[in-house]
Amino acid sequence: MKIIAALGYQDCQILDLTGPLQVFASANQVLGYEAYQLKIVGVDTHPICTNSGMKILPDLAFSDLMDADTLLLSGGRGVKALLHNDELIDWVKQSAKRVNRIASVCSGAFLLAEAGLLKGKKAVTHWKSCSLLDKNYEDIEVENDAIWLKQGNLYTSAGVTSGIDLALALVEEDFGHGITMDVARELVVFVKRPGGQAQFSTQLNAQNKATGVVAKAQTYIQKNLDKSLGLALLAEYCCVSERHLFRLFKESCESSPAAYIESSRLNLAQQLVCEGRLSFQQVAERCGFVSADNLRRVFLRRLGVNPREYKARFGTYSLSNEVGID
Repeated sequence: MKIIAALGYQDCQILDLTGPLQVFASANQVLGYEAYQLKIVGVDTHPICTNSGMKILPDLAFSDLMDADTLLLSGGRGVKALLHNDELIDWVKQSAKRVNRIASVCSGAFLLAEAGLLKGKKAVTHWKSCSLLDKNYEDIEVENDAIWLKQGNLYTSAGVTSGIDLALALVEEDFGHGITMDVARELVVFVKRPGGQAQFSTQLNAQNKATGVVAKAQTYIQKNLDKSLGLALLAEYCCVSERHLFRLFKESCESSPAAYIESSRLNLAQQLVCEGRLSFQQVAERCGFVSADNLRRVFLRRLGVNPREYKARFGTYSLSNEVGID
């Protein structure tokens, strides 16, 4: 039996803590025996008040953890205070020598970094914190778009639900692809999700940062996705030169107008495919991809799956009669 220990603390992200643990609990259910024993480790034994306000009672304090196969370090706003806890940082450093695997979820990567465990290694964290990790720890190669990364016995994962992706990968290491597929089906998630975390961050950042001319162009784009959209047309609509609009987009959105248009079209296509009310050809026309073949190519290039596979996993009716309650 493998002991999976997960570190929680005040104001940690609740899904960082509980999401991966549920994967291992579901693996026990699929396997039919307790392959994993789960433990929640706290800074002390007081209840952990998570970012949601819900409280979790730890099984033991980190200083009392004697044995574990895998140690998971959750992220959240509270991680900032832990970076000044010398005893805990030293414990993280020493734990890396004792456990078979040590992994971070989201901003838990900062604990690994502060312990010096990421020096000279590739790492990932939540897309909002990648630049900060890169700035504060210059000897780390930060991968902005990865969902999770493995470097020896050390793992880092991106934001929040990516901890589930990482936990599935760890189950696959232990029990193979077949068991992991069964766990993923139980949780209704991909064994390996399509695309990287940039697909979630780029569009949100672009919308949040846009002002003035760029915001005007974005509004026009969102209302006219089914029409032909080009730089010349957008520049004329916004009463600026093509060169100026391109430069403003790059500064505000960190992407070109063409990339923003494709992302916007893809986002709408994902929604329509999941709703299942339109044919793939109709979805393509509604989103400006013109043909179902073009839609398929964009899905494969950007998400790693075709529209049919995407619909089967995330569609409104994809669960049909396969959802049961035991």
